[in-house]
Amino acid sequence: MKMAKASEKDIDAAGDAMSVLNDISSGYYPARDGDEDPPFHFDPDDTEHLRRFYQLMNATLDAAPGWPGRVIGGMCYVILFDKNEIVDPAADTLEIHPRFDALQAQRDEMLAALKGVVRVADRATVEFDAARAAIAKAEASTKEATS
Repeated sequence: MKMAKASEKDIDAAGDAMSVLNDISSGYYPARDGDEDPPFHFDPDDTEHLRRFYQLMNATLDAAPGWPGRVIGGMCYVILFDKNEIVDPAADTLEIHPRFDALQAQRDEMLAALKGVVRVADRATVEFDAARAAIAKAEASTKEATS
């Protein structure tokens, strides 16, 4: 599956949203630099607090419209999508899929084999050059003998 790649602005907006959500989920008011005397705790029953939450979340959407689709969707539907085999499905952390290790091993094996072929070709080139020189010498001496 292909999806638009998240831009730096998308990632920044996602980080801002995550920060606001972390504040709220921890019970803190989502204060930002420049806020004058903000409350310490978030009160979900206070309409001013709810308005502030909305404004901060909406600001992330204004900063990078569509970021949730590119950031969250990209992670969920592309990076973590099992059929794409990007992340190791057996790991509890974000780790590269084991198929990449197999591909790396295959690449290393093929590279070593190609280097061997090049070494053989280099030796063969020297031997071919010597054979060509011997043929030229023999042909020249045959021409001299017959003239």
